[in-house]
Amino acid sequence: MILKKRLLIILTFAITLVNCNNQNNPNESVSQNKKEKVIPLISADTTSQLMKEDDFWNLIDKAKISANDDYQSEIGSLKTILLTLDPIDIEKFENTFTDLLARSYDYKLWGASFVINDGCSDDCFEYFRQYLIGHGKEKFYQTLKDPESCATWIKSEEEDNWEGLLYAAQEVYKQKTGKDMPQVYHPQLELKGKPFDEATVSKQYPKLAKKFMSSE
Repeated sequence: MILKKRLLIILTFAITLVNCNNQNNPNESVSQNKKEKVIPLISADTTSQLMKEDDFWNLIDKAKISANDDYQSEIGSLKTILLTLDPIDIEKFENTFTDLLARSYDYKLWGASFVINDGCSDDCFEYFRQYLIGHGKEKFYQTLKDPESCATWIKSEEEDNWEGLLYAAQEVYKQKTGKDMPQVYHPQLELKGKPFDEATVSKQYPKLAKKFMSSE
């Protein structure tokens, strides 16, 4: 009987100790949650058709710096930079760009671009994603995670034509080889998330609505 009481006391103490440790280390569970929320980088590439993502973003950053963060000038700067690469690397750059476009094919981004541009067609939405990529890795992924975060820097298509960056690699490849770039890489293009209601979408993006629809 005494032995059973001792075992019960030891078990109770052990349970109490475990609970205390969990309370004293809340960061551990938060860290695990953060790991679950981290947006994965580029899709797993088993075909060697993609450029390493860090290399891709380094090229984008070089073009931005050379163009003084002017998007239209950045397109020309990127072409100049891509001309220094071998054709196979230009292909890989293009494939990575295409992969990032597919990764950002999401209704929550489309809703944001709709508010920013007072309407946004399929083509407009593609241009918007090109524009995000052109502003670098940090802004791209931050906007993908939280579309409202771009309110501090984004411009509407009327202010700064969103289209053009996607074609840079294709034009350079043709200039360098005399041939059209092979279109052999086709990531899955699946529109993610829930459709938005055009009549009420501005309520989902109050910061963007305030900046771009304040006159309404």
